[in-house]
Amino acid sequence: MMAEEWELGVGARVRTAREERGLTTRALASLAGLSQSLLSDVENGRTVPSVASLYAIAEALGTGPAELLPQDDDSARLTEHGVPLPSAGPGEAVSTRMLYGAPGRRIEVYMSSYPPGQTDPEPFQHSGEDIIMVLEGRMTLTVGDRDQELRAGDAAWLDSSAPHSIQPLGRTGVRIIVITAR
Repeated sequence: MMAEEWELGVGARVRTAREERGLTTRALASLAGLSQSLLSDVENGRTVPSVASLYAIAEALGTGPAELLPQDDDSARLTEHGVPLPSAGPGEAVSTRMLYGAPGRRIEVYMSSYPPGQTDPEPFQHSGEDIIMVLEGRMTLTVGDRDQELRAGDAAWLDSSAPHSIQPLGRTGVRIIVITAR
C-alpha cells in the first residue's frame, strides 16, 4: 500500500468510526485533546496523525489504534521500511515509522529514533502493554516515577497505561523498536 493510500485510509476509518458514534469533529477533537483542524486534516487524508495523536483518537473513540488503520486481509504482511509518522509537534526531532499495525490485530510495531537531547514532549500512556527494545545507543525509560537505564540489546516490558517517556543518553541518540499489544 502506498503512503498516500495509507493516509487516505486512516482518515476514512477515523471519519467512519466518529460518525458511527454520532460525534462531531469538534466533540471528537475535544475528547482526544486535539485541535479540530488537525482532526479535519487527518479525516481528509492531508496528514497522518503522530503516534500520540493516533492513540488519543483511538482512546476517545473507545477502540484500538490498529482499528483506525487501512484494512489488509492478508494472513501475512510485509512492510518495507514502514510508514513514517509525523512528529508530535514543532521542534520535535523524533523520527517514528509504523512497521506493522492492522485492523483486528492486537499487535503494532514502531521504530523510533531519538537524536541526542530530544526527549518525549510529555509522558505518554495508552491501553495495553509495550515491549521496548534498544537497537542502538542508551536511554532512560521512565515509567511513572521509576527510571531505568537501557542500552543497545536491552529490552523492557511495561504496562502502557502508566505514563512513560524516553530520554536518550550520550552523544549518539537512541534507536528503538516498540511492540504494543492491546
